[in-house]
Amino acid sequence: MQIVRRAFQDPRVKKYLFNSSWMLSEQLLRIVAGVFVGIYIARYLGPELFGALSYVLAISAFILAVVRLGMDAVLVRDLVGEVERERLMGTAFWLMTAAALICYSLAGLTFWGMDEVGDVRLYLFIASVSAFFLPFLSIDYFYQSQLKSKYSACCKTVTLFFMSLVKLWLIYVEADLFSFVLASLFDHVLLAGLLLLIFYKGYGLSFLKNFSWKSAKEMLVSAWPMVLTAVASLIYMRIDQIMIRNMLGLYEVGIYSAAVKIYESWIVIPYIITVSLLPAIVKVKAGDEVIYKKRIAQLFGFVVWISILAAVVTCFLSEHLMVLAFGEAYRPSAAVVNIVMWTAVFASIGSVSARYFNVEKMERKIALRTLIAASMNVCLNWLLIPLYGIKGAAISTLFCTFFAHYLLDWFDRDLRILLQLKHQSLFILFKRVKESDDGF
Repeated sequence: MQIVRRAFQDPRVKKYLFNSSWMLSEQLLRIVAGVFVGIYIARYLGPELFGALSYVLAISAFILAVVRLGMDAVLVRDLVGEVERERLMGTAFWLMTAAALICYSLAGLTFWGMDEVGDVRLYLFIASVSAFFLPFLSIDYFYQSQLKSKYSACCKTVTLFFMSLVKLWLIYVEADLFSFVLASLFDHVLLAGLLLLIFYKGYGLSFLKNFSWKSAKEMLVSAWPMVLTAVASLIYMRIDQIMIRNMLGLYEVGIYSAAVKIYESWIVIPYIITVSLLPAIVKVKAGDEVIYKKRIAQLFGFVVWISILAAVVTCFLSEHLMVLAFGEAYRPSAAVVNIVMWTAVFASIGSVSARYFNVEKMERKIALRTLIAASMNVCLNWLLIPLYGIKGAAISTLFCTFFAHYLLDWFDRDLRILLQLKHQSLFILFKRVKESDDGF
């Protein structure tokens, strides 16, 4: 206890914790709002219409993942120290804008040729417009890099609160599905506007006039593996909904999506912890290699054990939880929740691994690993969904996440240290951690 107390008294530790607390608070609020508002939407729409909404958002999520260009990791890393802020931010902004234009054009052609009912096709066009507002997240990444997450967290909180009220109002006035699709678009519009306003007051908007081909090439070299990783990671959870829609129907998508919502509400916690600590990890790596490895092992241990605890508790309460939260119509979701919450354990490991690869500049390696696992997920879905229904999709996701974030380490000599850190993390809570002077 004395060691912990001294660590928390370190000014540098306090600074990182203060920055993380803003991000974590905003994400916790997002969890609460997402769960409760999502529950009301699911109850109101029913499994079939909720399945249609989930299907549309799942497809648009792939577009957004590409448009993001992995800048949530690359730009945060490069902006640490605020070196050439405007050049880096401007370059990232216009790269994402170009990506949005290309992706929306290609997606539009794809949607037009899809064998889909007219309304769903229209919803896909509308939801995908969100891509054009994603480049403004470069402002958020700047604040993260400078340990000033409170500014972007405030913008996200205001957006979340206002749009949650809007969605509840839509339920109250018995709005149609079209209105909820529009609301998903305005989530991005409002956040972009608030980020732009708060950054304008503090720094101006001169970064929009900056672009460097040299920086763009350097960013893309680091970013393209992160893009592939992000898309492949989405395949773990999102491709299931798309394949279920085509193999089983929209009703089954709604049942499955309700279970996934519980998973997504949890997995954001280890994700935000690891992302908020990225600047600290970069600095520790530069200072002391031994302490750096110890801190990575401790981070692994923390996210693994809290995820295991969450999975165990959920398994005991899943059926009561789904019926109480979503209604009797969603009782079949309980079996899926039991599986996907164990997926969260390995997804948490993957979240820490991604930070490790980012710091070690091994983005290509994790991209390749994730793509292999994602391809495996598609194949297993084709085999297991016809046999076991939506539980087959959940089993496929669990195995592929385990494969990507643990098993593949055994076959890569460069990752022996990472594998050792993962093994050490299982016992980290039972070891006495020696006091150190690294600030993380």
